[in-house]
Amino acid sequence: MALDAGLGQAGGDRLRRESPLWPSIRRPGRMHGRNFCPLPIEDARMLRLPTKFGPMSRTGVALVPLLLLVLMLGTAPDGLAAEEFISPLEPADTSSPRATLKAFRGNFDRAYRDFYRIRDTKLVDRAAQVRVLRTLDSSELAPAQARRLASEAALLLNEVLDKVQLPPYEEIPDAEAMRALPAGEARRWRLPGTAITIERIDEGPRKGEYLFSSDTVRRAHDFYERARNLSYQPGAMENFYRDIISQGGAWVPVRVVNWLPDSAKSIVWGQAAWKWVAMALTVGVWLLIVYMLRRLSRPRDEKPHHWLRFFSTVAILPLTRGMRWFMDKQLVIAGTVFEIVDTALVVLYFIVGAVALINLGTAVARSLIESPRVDKNSIDGNLISVGVHTAAWLLAILLLAKGASDLGVPLAAVVTSLGVGGLAFAMAARPTLENLIAGVTLYLDKPVKVGQFCQFDDVLGTVERIGLRSTRIRRWGGNVLSIPNAQFAEYQLDNYNDTKYIWIRQRLRLRYETSADQLKFILAKLREMLFAHPKVLLPRVRLIGFNEDSLKVEILAYTDTGVWAEWHAIREDVFLRVMKIIESSGTRLALPSQTTYFVRDDGLDDEKKRAAEEQVHEWTEKGELPFPDMTAEQQKALAGTLDFPPVGSIEYKTVEESEAGKDKA
Repeated sequence: MALDAGLGQAGGDRLRRESPLWPSIRRPGRMHGRNFCPLPIEDARMLRLPTKFGPMSRTGVALVPLLLLVLMLGTAPDGLAAEEFISPLEPADTSSPRATLKAFRGNFDRAYRDFYRIRDTKLVDRAAQVRVLRTLDSSELAPAQARRLASEAALLLNEVLDKVQLPPYEEIPDAEAMRALPAGEARRWRLPGTAITIERIDEGPRKGEYLFSSDTVRRAHDFYERARNLSYQPGAMENFYRDIISQGGAWVPVRVVNWLPDSAKSIVWGQAAWKWVAMALTVGVWLLIVYMLRRLSRPRDEKPHHWLRFFSTVAILPLTRGMRWFMDKQLVIAGTVFEIVDTALVVLYFIVGAVALINLGTAVARSLIESPRVDKNSIDGNLISVGVHTAAWLLAILLLAKGASDLGVPLAAVVTSLGVGGLAFAMAARPTLENLIAGVTLYLDKPVKVGQFCQFDDVLGTVERIGLRSTRIRRWGGNVLSIPNAQFAEYQLDNYNDTKYIWIRQRLRLRYETSADQLKFILAKLREMLFAHPKVLLPRVRLIGFNEDSLKVEILAYTDTGVWAEWHAIREDVFLRVMKIIESSGTRLALPSQTTYFVRDDGLDDEKKRAAEEQVHEWTEKGELPFPDMTAEQQKALAGTLDFPPVGSIEYKTVEESEAGKDKA
């Protein structure tokens, strides 16, 4: 633990000035009503500690009680024999308030004595410390700092207990007394005259155990401050917490700290003054190294080096973790300052990790897009970029959520904040999300690709880029049209690159002065020309109607090409030939016009008028008027009585010969 290092070197300067604790170390005695085991001379020689008084021996021997503090030492409770062996695997007894208090005080003393009896005490030391911590309810401490804060709380509580009069253990309720309490009564015990409480845990993995309450652990520093002016019980180690925060870890020699002037060792805002200077220097060194890494990651050329930026960011992670370890283990900062500094370093660590993930996503995306197999202007390249970046951001958000959870922020609150933030983001970014979804739709359907010529609405142009927000189209005039994907996806797109044949559809408007024979001539010549054209397929020419000022003739044919430029050339050639045919027929194309005739004619033919009227009158008298419809018998009698093809046409002659052949057969 972080305080362990400070415990091992605390108080050397004070103890060299005739510490009242000194006689207790020289000979057996009593400390606060508990058995005390002295350090034998032969053990001191084994640990290479001085055993005689003198300028050097005084400093070395002064380290002895301070080294004990590395294990959060206290003293042994009554009845605990020095030779008693407790397995490192044996848990602390927390079956009742009495057992918990005994375990808390006794394990301080066990670690104290084991350090002197066994040279390699790491395992035993750790087991005793763990048993001490297991008597505390640290469920409300931030997971990233729980062990360190619990260790400090244990030290502070032990010092407070050294200043108050503890009741005899027989007066503290045991498991049987707690079971005898009436149903519904709180299962807790409070140290008389204090707010220090040992209570039963009613839920969670430690349900049924009696632990120092989470409120007691959280307020340990407050208890310590309130008890600052109280006198220590006889034989107690005085002001050891002050000695801890005045010293450093294993990398900070006691001689160096003792050499400092008293002003450097004075306590400022809960820390020794020299530690504030050391913290400032540590942060300065960290900033200098980070600045150098950022300078190295900047490319000398204009081309960005995304992988270099990623590795430079990753290098900051061990630096940040190392700075946190140094302030925890070597500077041994404590109290509120530790919570603030350590929390800031944890936040910084996770933020740097999130930035590293984002930089990794950028580097991977750029590497994939720059591959010759991927067109960076295509929607594939854009999807790769956005997909990798989205995954990197999601991982970064999850990492930040993990960091918040490690700092004690409830996971439910983190998830709720992410949900609310996501909803607000979605509402604010609705147009962007619509374009994003439309871009994905364009990618899946692929109605057009980069470089293809298309038409939508009244726009003709070549697709230059399909992004996830917008599509860029270069129009024939050279200007670039950028249209949002959500709007572009709603248009009816004509992709001229995905067809083998492009058709020609044109309607001719001939003047009404054109005679029937002229019209037949034009139709025949147009068909001849189209059938003879090597680039025209499936031509069709028909008279399709009458306008107010012209006759309508429609030309419909397919061109044997899928290339837009070649189609224009073929269509141009066809139109020029059409103009020659119309000119050779003696008629002209009609212009939109309105003609008013002022003539003196003979009027209508009265004879033909009378004949038509008599025919209708006859139909009426016979009941054969074909309105609104003809009868079935009339339709059957008329079926096929007209000559089609017309008499005199080439096809009519062919049909007549065919029917004559059938009659002979």
